[in-house]
Amino acid sequence: MVELSPLGFGVSGAHGTPLLPASQTQALIEAAVAGGVRYFDTAPSYGAGECERRLGRALRGLDRSDLVISTKVGLMSHGLSGRRRDLSPEGIEASLRASLDRLGVEGVDLLIIHGAALHELTWELKLRLDALKQAGAFRWLGAAGRTVALDWALDVGMFDMLMAPVHPFLDAAETATLDRAAAAGVGVVAIETAGDAPPVLRAPRTPSDLYSLGRRLRGVPAGRGRIATPDGLAQALKRPGVVSALFTTTRPAHLQSNIARLAHAHEDDEAG
Repeated sequence: MVELSPLGFGVSGAHGTPLLPASQTQALIEAAVAGGVRYFDTAPSYGAGECERRLGRALRGLDRSDLVISTKVGLMSHGLSGRRRDLSPEGIEASLRASLDRLGVEGVDLLIIHGAALHELTWELKLRLDALKQAGAFRWLGAAGRTVALDWALDVGMFDMLMAPVHPFLDAAETATLDRAAAAGVGVVAIETAGDAPPVLRAPRTPSDLYSLGRRLRGVPAGRGRIATPDGLAQALKRPGVVSALFTTTRPAHLQSNIARLAHAHEDDEAG
């Protein structure tokens, strides 16, 4: 099973916009590393590649020897809101090569295919991915998605990892998929660990808060529930098969509270 640090930092959201200065993104990445985070995730669809560029700039000043980096293919963006899907072998390779250029690396550790349908996971795609892996463009292959897309990923048997929601409000089908992944030895990167309900709407205190406010104003499903992010991260990591729990933030205090909560959970486990 792939080994990642328990906490992963997602360079996404406001990090891909002018609402948050690039210097603050870099400071948060450096603080995360200092706090023990060794896994960083991003994607070309986050800010039309800006998040990858910011992570790449931060990596140039860090020791990469024990850091794990992931990016995604299958969903690209143009501007801050346009999205385009392309899971053709040619589209996947072009997307990955552009991501490596923005990140300033020869290869990533984990390449994640974003939301592939079963008919898109073709033999031709597998051959192209095998060739890219052989060339050193990535080490492990993952699939991100929800519900049936994750089962399709398990069905084809070509993935080392899943990136999936893991929170206390999952239904029986979602839980069964996670159990199936654990039984198959396919590691899970947990996302949305606080739940799928939106956070409490508060008046923005910083320019980066406008990003979340804008998303809420565009309409967000009510969801099934929500708990505090540090608690969600700690609970997700207790599920069998979960190898890392991913979060993002623009606030140093939130970063430190997540790191501290995990440390306390580890102490409690040892005391128990």
